[in-house]
Amino acid sequence: MRTSTFNYIKDILADYYKTDEYIKKREEELRYPYKESDLNRDIQGKGTVSAPTERLMITIEQDKRLAQLERNKKVIDDTLDNSCKDTQIIIKELYMKKRQQYTLEGLVQNQLIFCSKRTAQRLRTNFFKEIASELGLEI
Repeated sequence: MRTSTFNYIKDILADYYKTDEYIKKREEELRYPYKESDLNRDIQGKGTVSAPTERLMITIEQDKRLAQLERNKKVIDDTLDNSCKDTQIIIKELYMKKRQQYTLEGLVQNQLIFCSKRTAQRLRTNFFKEIASELGLEI
């Protein structure tokens, strides 16, 4: 797997618990955008949607950042749900915690997961490959 892909997925996992907050913040930015005062604000051009609610829905539906955040969260949720218990522990302990307490070897030695270090590495790699393929990233 490419290092950049691995690091990108690692960053997504690190921000996983903040994703709902990011989504909410982005929706607020779209709902209440900063508007500069404009002398010609009463003039409306052709082809624009006049109703503010319709404009909001179009903006939220078309926002790429919001769609990407929601997609990342869904892919991680689905992949974690479909993973074995050892994989879930590895990912949550190593990548999703704010302060990592164990290393991969530490998880094995302290018997938090019941497999060898090599198997743990394989589980982690398979998880990352599955996330990468779901997100359409190069492996």
